[in-house]
Amino acid sequence: MSMDLLNRSVANFTALEELITDGGHELYHKVVSSMHELCYAILDAEKNGASQNEIEAIIKPARDIHSRSVFINRLQEWPRKYTGDFETVEYLCDLHNKSHYGTVEYYIEEYALNASIAQQHRNKLHYQSGIMLDTLLNGRNDKKVLSLGCGGCRDILSIEKYIRDIHSDIFINDIDNEALELSKTRLSRLKGLHPVTGNIIQALRKMEAPGPFDLIVTGGLFDHMSDKHLSFFLKQALNKLLKTDGTLFFANAAEGNPFRVWMEYLANWKLNYRSEECITELLRAAGYGHKAVTIKRDETGLTFLVTVINT
Repeated sequence: MSMDLLNRSVANFTALEELITDGGHELYHKVVSSMHELCYAILDAEKNGASQNEIEAIIKPARDIHSRSVFINRLQEWPRKYTGDFETVEYLCDLHNKSHYGTVEYYIEEYALNASIAQQHRNKLHYQSGIMLDTLLNGRNDKKVLSLGCGGCRDILSIEKYIRDIHSDIFINDIDNEALELSKTRLSRLKGLHPVTGNIIQALRKMEAPGPFDLIVTGGLFDHMSDKHLSFFLKQALNKLLKTDGTLFFANAAEGNPFRVWMEYLANWKLNYRSEECITELLRAAGYGHKAVTIKRDETGLTFLVTVINT
């Protein structure tokens, strides 16, 4: 029965092509309701033991329609060869639908860009901006900040006019040289900006010499890291990179994401979800005292925002 449901849902989704509408709200609601119907059917198939390969074979016609969306095609193909690349983050932040208006793919993209799973990423950047601003403007003016996986530095860009004249050092790291070039161009008026190329492990080693840091932020890196690599990072940050009373700020996608099946099957965006208990245990095992840790969810409830003080 579960596979029958999945087949019917795919048929209903592909039938959207035959609707005679003038676009607008009618087609938008049809598309969104069909997307939810399809996701429910995928969940039902998973629950009843269907393999990933079986599900992917059945939903291919629906996935192909998704691929006509400029944004979703990017998520399916990852043209920069890694997930969560800086151009995708730029797309999420710009909120500009590049697909052809009035088509099924336009409304798929419209839904994706405005869904809470996209908003949570913008929320993370907002929180990073706030904690950076607070760190750089309060207390002494010779602070050191490290942003790992910085992408295009949207978080720093939003506060750039407030921190132009401060005498602090901001180290920005990304695995992608083009992300750093974009950031350098955007932040050209900032004093004390130091780009550092390399993956997170390489960056940690490079950052030992100019450290320790008053603040380390990690963007969405933890969503793509295994527990093993995350544990290594946390220990390195505590023992070699953070000043006493320095702050580590990170986010992690929370377990129970209702968009998971859509992201994994119809796009191609897989995350490492964690519970609050898992994050707490990883921090404890790395040596952080529980009184120094604050964990809350962003406004969407889909991601944890974690602040850790090196006491």
